[in-house]
Amino acid sequence: MNREFYAQAQPMFEHRNNENPRPDGTHGPLLISKPDIMGYMSVDVLREVHDDISQLKYVTNIPKGTLNFDLNYNIEKAVKRTTHDNNEKISLLLQYILNHKTRLLPLMSEGMIFITYRRSLISVMCNFFDCNPVKIVASLFNNCIYLCSFDPPPEYTRKKPFKLIDKFCAWGYKFEQYMLSDLPDQRPDIEKPVIENEEFSLYFYTTLGQHKLFYGAQIDGMWAAGDTDVRLPETSNLDANLTFLRNNKFIELKTTKELHNIPHVNHFKKYKMLRCWCQCYLANLKGLLVGYRDEKGIVHEVKWFDTPHIANYCKDSWTPQSTLFFLDKFLTYIKENFKTCYGENCDSSAPLTLKFEIDEHHKFSCSRPINNAEDEILPTWFTHDFR
Repeated sequence: MNREFYAQAQPMFEHRNNENPRPDGTHGPLLISKPDIMGYMSVDVLREVHDDISQLKYVTNIPKGTLNFDLNYNIEKAVKRTTHDNNEKISLLLQYILNHKTRLLPLMSEGMIFITYRRSLISVMCNFFDCNPVKIVASLFNNCIYLCSFDPPPEYTRKKPFKLIDKFCAWGYKFEQYMLSDLPDQRPDIEKPVIENEEFSLYFYTTLGQHKLFYGAQIDGMWAAGDTDVRLPETSNLDANLTFLRNNKFIELKTTKELHNIPHVNHFKKYKMLRCWCQCYLANLKGLLVGYRDEKGIVHEVKWFDTPHIANYCKDSWTPQSTLFFLDKFLTYIKENFKTCYGENCDSSAPLTLKFEIDEHHKFSCSRPINNAEDEILPTWFTHDFR
């Protein structure tokens, strides 16, 4: 298949040295194909899945000048998130696959493919620069490798009190409510309770080097600002919705504390913007909208970053090519270990599972998981039905 390569990445991914050959031994830039939207999913307040675009939100206006968005407004009415990624694992992704098995089977039978969430890929890409350890459980099943990442140990992520982290998360949800509308011809409604369980996701197919990837990504909003004319499809037909989604652009929203000095700016570029770029790049997003807040949770300014410009803005802190090389190397490592542990032509009609870790020194390790519930990422309701 002749695939279009991700055009917006070309200027950013010029290979500047020959010290890091690609995993296949060659040199030169590592290219990712343009992510194709293969499907979508809405999740409601009860974390129930719906095959529609009911949870899709829209950015209808980018405010300018000095703002006064109070992220504490009505925050006590918020409906808090009832699940955690470590507990939910990849269950919603698996449910989507079962619901669309007929459509996905041809894609999944074209050779080995990695199936995961965008966040798992991002955790690997960011490790090259932020040194946060990564734990990923991988299950080989019917020639597909399913990946599920788990949050790093508390000593790496809980440098601030739980209450403070929860407050920052709540502020992030509230900022989204300030910026997003339920329909492209409406204004945002900040009076209604924020429902943290709700989300909208897109499912993408792409290739990175020799690796095929299918992954889900939560989407903050669709671009409907300026003179953009967004016309919703008049039917719930899957193909009509896919055409609508493929013909539009999407954005990422983030809040951050105001940057008052050079160390603040450098930290923001090195860590937060790295993750934001990965989110935008892997989902082919139009760009990133950042809300700068003070210590009391008041957003005084928003700033827009086009996706290609993020890497240029952070060029002294990290390089996109290095993150892609590192991800490519890790995916190759996973494939090689399955061959080593289970044989070149192993029978994967039942899930075969390995546990992978990347430490703070970027060292890979692999082990066979101990039989426990934590390391089971493919439940029997999925494997039985998928057969």
